[in-house]
Amino acid sequence: LAAARVRALSVDVIAARIDDRFRLLTGGDRTGLPRQRTLRALIDWSYELLTPAEAALFRKVAVFAGGFTLEAAERAGGDDGEDADVVGTLTHLVDKSLVERDATGDRYRLLETVRQYARERLDDAGEAASQRTRHVAFYLEYAQRARPGLIGPQQAEWLARLDAERENVLAAHAWSCEADLAGCEGLQLVSALRRYWIFRGLLALGLTITLEALACPSAQEPTLIRCEALLDAGQLGAYMGRYEQAQHHLEQCLAIARTLDDKVRISAVLQPLGLALLGRGEFASARRHLQEGLELAEELGTPREIAGALNALAQTARAEGDLATAEPLYARVLGIARESSDVDIIAVSLLNLAMVAIVGKSTAAARDMLVEVLRIVDESGLKPAALSLLEVSAGLAATCAQWTRAVRFFGVVEAQMAETGLHRDPADEAFLAPLIESALAHLGAGGFAEASAAGRALTYDQAIAELRAWLEQPQAVSN
Repeated sequence: LAAARVRALSVDVIAARIDDRFRLLTGGDRTGLPRQRTLRALIDWSYELLTPAEAALFRKVAVFAGGFTLEAAERAGGDDGEDADVVGTLTHLVDKSLVERDATGDRYRLLETVRQYARERLDDAGEAASQRTRHVAFYLEYAQRARPGLIGPQQAEWLARLDAERENVLAAHAWSCEADLAGCEGLQLVSALRRYWIFRGLLALGLTITLEALACPSAQEPTLIRCEALLDAGQLGAYMGRYEQAQHHLEQCLAIARTLDDKVRISAVLQPLGLALLGRGEFASARRHLQEGLELAEELGTPREIAGALNALAQTARAEGDLATAEPLYARVLGIARESSDVDIIAVSLLNLAMVAIVGKSTAAARDMLVEVLRIVDESGLKPAALSLLEVSAGLAATCAQWTRAVRFFGVVEAQMAETGLHRDPADEAFLAPLIESALAHLGAGGFAEASAAGRALTYDQAIAELRAWLEQPQAVSN
């Protein structure tokens, strides 16, 4: 295909064909420019020289997106009942420059053009569907192993592992929908990853794939698996401020859980349902659901659910301006979280207690809490906690009459929330809104706009560095 022909194609057409690189480059008949024909001939030649075992593994690893580990390759290349030497075969493919190994030696990948060729060979061999189903099974198991690790001391390690496998996870999700595997594997996959989407600030992506899995024909039965995925969709929606949509999914989840008489799921769903109702201003209904959730969690003895219900009840009280009720509840949450080393709940409870302290003008105590949250963010990479940290710091700066700094932090948060999909809940809005209004009054419209724009222009890393420099000077945080 000549360059003029590429220019003649519309952007939409190019986008529609971009996955098939050989067709775009050679017009589908392999008679394109000499460079493309030579590339195709070179890969053909290399492929024809492979042993049957090497050719089979080369085809099979084409299902991976964004690279793969040796463990994944062994699952992809080892046929049931066959003791395949995947390590040796993969090493030969690296030696023959068909597969690349990264600098650490931990991951492998195919160049995209080579991967496209291998996928063609996989299709020609009639192995594509079975291999992609095997790929789904592997990443479902991987996600389920990661799920408990996303809470506790291994959190940062598992977040990093899932970062590396994100493209593979999305590819597995896509095939589970295409092959209509969502009734089991697809729903289980999205549920296993809910905390990952939240902690990495990828709420919109997480909600999208969860809703896609829920919409599949095989996922419509009111099973426990569907119940969990509805809970995930509702929680993600609530975090994004889509309270009506969240309530719809959570009430469906609750109905299934009550039908199944599953107290664990009933307890789990009542907390986000209460927060969704709080977001809609239905305080009495929110409190009723949250109180039931707390009683069930205490009956079941599940610390994380107890902490979640207590925190949500405290949020409800704080949204109504009742700090005397909220503060001891937050303190209980912090105690439970410290006992179980649950770092994200530790961060949440410290942030909430810091807001209470700021309202009470205890700026030094608030600063100490925020320094601890910053340490947690540094160690874990929890983006929602980081954005809340910047948000509470904006309130602290305003309380200290550091108006420009307050608005810079506020500008960062507004930009990052728009990017991640996170939404400020009513309790946090009640804390921050009057402080930002005070900043506007002191700076004037022009000064406020300038400071906000400067904050919005900061990258996430720049904002955290600026925040760190400020919090590390105790004398700077004073009113």
